[in-house]
Amino acid sequence: MTVIIRKVRTALQREYRKAGGILTSEAITDANENLGLLSAQCIEQIDFTLDHVSDLTADPLKRPTAEELRELHAAVNEMLSCCAAVKIDGFADTLHAVGRLVGALMAADVWLEGALTPAANLLRLVRRGAVAPDKVAVLIVGLDQCAARMRSYSRAATYQ
Repeated sequence: MTVIIRKVRTALQREYRKAGGILTSEAITDANENLGLLSAQCIEQIDFTLDHVSDLTADPLKRPTAEELRELHAAVNEMLSCCAAVKIDGFADTLHAVGRLVGALMAADVWLEGALTPAANLLRLVRRGAVAPDKVAVLIVGLDQCAARMRSYSRAATYQ
């Protein structure tokens, strides 16, 4: 039995090996350094966006308009994109749960007073690391229960 070992180069390696290119290991090192620089910017952007979310959800008795719900959804997506550069335990999962809740609210005709207040508060607490990761999962279940309740009131559910 004969074993043939071939060194396979990726397209990325070939590009970096061209004249004027850099080694893959150098590219990875540079990327990690860039990620470190982006991390500070992303934390700043997350904090700014969290302030905007807090402003939109400040009055628990007021139902957000359709435009405000779209803004909330866009804010959640913006913070999710920042999660690629920062590691905050449970933050991405919390953002996904808040996104599901906002989506359910967008489809519902009813408003449960304060439906978004716990979500906004949880985002701030998780961002600061004030909630243990195992407790975050429990609180996310609560957000999902609220989203499920809102989905039961959705316009689509009433026509079926």
